[in-house]
Amino acid sequence: MNKFIPLFKSWFGYSAAITLVCGIIYVTVQQGYRQTANDPQFQLAEDAANAINKGADPKVVVGGTPGVEISQSLSPYLIIYNSNGSIAASNATLDGNAPRLPQGVLNNAHRNGLDAVTWQPRAGVRSATVSVRVKDYIVVAGRSLRMTEERINVLGQQVAFGWFMSLIGMAAILVMINAINSKPALS
Repeated sequence: MNKFIPLFKSWFGYSAAITLVCGIIYVTVQQGYRQTANDPQFQLAEDAANAINKGADPKVVVGGTPGVEISQSLSPYLIIYNSNGSIAASNATLDGNAPRLPQGVLNNAHRNGLDAVTWQPRAGVRSATVSVRVKDYIVVAGRSLRMTEERINVLGQQVAFGWFMSLIGMAAILVMINAINSKPALS
């Protein structure tokens, strides 16, 4: 039984390294997925802000497109708030009503000129939003995170499977090495 103690110590050390590498892989790829989920919103918000800056009316910028029901659609949407924090124009709805971002998000965008946050107006509805200040308005562009979160879930499953199989593989390798080293030499 004592011959397995060094084997376990070796396996434990390799397991810690495998776990660290798998954790780094997961966090790096997950953050890449989440950060790129903002890219279309940056473009949409900046384009809308540029149009408003050139004198376009917010209602024209949002356009006559039918409302985007953010609880069901993957389409990007725009919500433009005026200096009072009221909605000046929007093509987004949530359960049939105009969605309202938290005042803190609008205040931060007003103070810093830009804000990018994950917004969850209710359970099961998550959006990546980018808010840009222009003139007396805050332009908010958003888009569902559903597909990104599904990819992150699959990533988690893949990394967990790889981690588990690596631990089993490392144990098998160490058992084989131990078996080879413990065989008596032929004379």
